[in-house]
Amino acid sequence: MMMKNVFYTGDIGRMCFLMKNKTIKTIFCSLGIVIALTLINCVLLVLSYCLPTFGMRKHVADSAPMIALEELYPRWDWQYTTTQVDGQSEYDLFGMAINEDSEGTPIEKAMFMWYPDGENLPRDEGVAEYAKKTDMHYDQRPYTRYWNGSVLFLKVLLMFFTACDVRMINFMVELSILLVIIWLMTKKGLDRFLVPFIATMIFVNPFTMAISVKYSAEYIPMLLAIIVILLFGDRIDKIIGGWNIFFAIVGAITAFLSMMSFPGITLGIPLLMLIWVHDEKNVIKTVVVNSIYWVGAYAVAWSMKWLIGTIVTDYNFLEDAISQIFGYHSEGSVSILVERIMRNLWPIYNPVYVLFFLCVVLITVVVSVKQSKSRSTSDEFSFDAIIGYGLLILMPLAIIIGMGNGYAYVHFYMAHRHFAIAVGASLCVVSYVVRTIISKTTVRH
Repeated sequence: MMMKNVFYTGDIGRMCFLMKNKTIKTIFCSLGIVIALTLINCVLLVLSYCLPTFGMRKHVADSAPMIALEELYPRWDWQYTTTQVDGQSEYDLFGMAINEDSEGTPIEKAMFMWYPDGENLPRDEGVAEYAKKTDMHYDQRPYTRYWNGSVLFLKVLLMFFTACDVRMINFMVELSILLVIIWLMTKKGLDRFLVPFIATMIFVNPFTMAISVKYSAEYIPMLLAIIVILLFGDRIDKIIGGWNIFFAIVGAITAFLSMMSFPGITLGIPLLMLIWVHDEKNVIKTVVVNSIYWVGAYAVAWSMKWLIGTIVTDYNFLEDAISQIFGYHSEGSVSILVERIMRNLWPIYNPVYVLFFLCVVLITVVVSVKQSKSRSTSDEFSFDAIIGYGLLILMPLAIIIGMGNGYAYVHFYMAHRHFAIAVGASLCVVSYVVRTIISKTTVRH
């Protein structure tokens, strides 16, 4: 018996050792991929600054009538904050793309991200004037704290299309991907999760995404991440080494493209899809571990901008970034609970959104009852699923609390979209509870 216990103890020890080694290997593998991927993205961004800007500038000039018709922060439904676009940052990106007056090498331009600053003009009007008047030279302003990687794609698109065309391309691409996702969910037997998914997308507001390059820089990667999850399922282990590495890649891409609109959706909503693909098994582990890898990769990729910029230029990007971070957290003196959180709930706290949410809860209950009765096997209740979904419900609160007033309070018209994650997770809790109750009732009878 003693020999047997020693054998078992040795087996457990070996298993723990192997698991520890695998975790360390995955961490270093993820780190290596994130660093390599960010360096590749950096090189591509630098190369984009070697492209001629004449055509880009002309195509923005051709869009001047559209720009003149809109306000700096346009809404396609003036009563709803959820339809508002961040025009200030949007035209910062267009300014970075068409700017040809900044000095320095392509790598210096890619690090500083200069844009023309028209004195006494709003950013949209200033960019339009700069695009139209090729002999006009504005003061230059840098935008150093983000990679602003979406400028890479914007430059390529503006060589052939106007800003109006870019919006239409956005609409076509995003709608097509969304329809493919719904088709794949149906094909793979995930019909019971269609209601939570569609409700989540409505709270993100796909139409607002289509008219904003800035917003699309996070929305499209989120949609593509979902496509990968649906297409490859468990095969991801053989392709790149596991979901941990996958979410690290998504975090790094988000950091490169994002201009801090609502980056958390590239984590929370793909996590929901991964949970559904895995039939709601090991939910807590799925949420916690993959979130750690995403956050770690996001931080590494983002900080690489400051590190590379400090190395290749005479400017201290690290110092500037740290001051910006402290500034974001110290900006204003509002309370976390009453003002910051409620300010982010305010855009969706109105009769239409509340009524819609109540309707989808009712639809979720009805669909869950019908599907549970048609299933031949019973669903066992598991606190793992409930707690895991609960973590996703709390994720928007963690982001809003952690990111400071400068982001979550001042930019609530963007940050509130993180609550779409909580909407989807809440509906999943309702569905899960109803399905398990009905299944147990059916088995007893």
